[in-house]
Amino acid sequence: MTSAIFWSLVRQTLIAPRDAAARILLLGLPAREGWLALALMAVLNTLVYSLSIRLSPPADPAMLGMMEPAFHAPLVFAAVLFAALALTALAFTHAGRALGGAGTLGDMLVLLAWMQALRLVVLALLAPALAGIVVVAAALWGLYILLAFVAAAHGFDSLWRAAGVLVIAMLALVFGLSLLFSLVGVRAAGGM
Repeated sequence: MTSAIFWSLVRQTLIAPRDAAARILLLGLPAREGWLALALMAVLNTLVYSLSIRLSPPADPAMLGMMEPAFHAPLVFAAVLFAALALTALAFTHAGRALGGAGTLGDMLVLLAWMQALRLVVLALLAPALAGIVVVAAALWGLYILLAFVAAAHGFDSLWRAAGVLVIAMLALVFGLSLLFSLVGVRAAGGM
């Protein structure tokens, strides 16, 4: 991918995200490439996040305490980020199929990896200059892009169905993580 194509796709993602998603899906990348791209984005996002914390640490010690995993265990942080992205891709794929979508796991992996690349570009280039209100606007626009990507991946005509996928996927993730944490908590308590 040349620099011109990359920036063209960035522009298209921001202006016409559904068209950008279709363009990405037309590349026909296999799921293996999606997994690799997602892993790369987890590593690169961890590097940028860790560097940004080191260069300008938060003034509040409590906030710094919450960010400690990025300081002391960046590999664990990257692995957790990768796992969260992978679970999100799985949840979006299965929730979309439950609502009649045709998207594959490979489609969701590639699209989520591209969204992470876009996030990385925004963090690296714009984050230092962004004010609070701009951050909120960027987050809302990112949600719109995510809805458009999910709709494109599953072939939905409506963003409302994509919103349904997000709600179902998030509920499934919360339920699954709650179950996992309760099982881990029970075993840890039982082993003491």
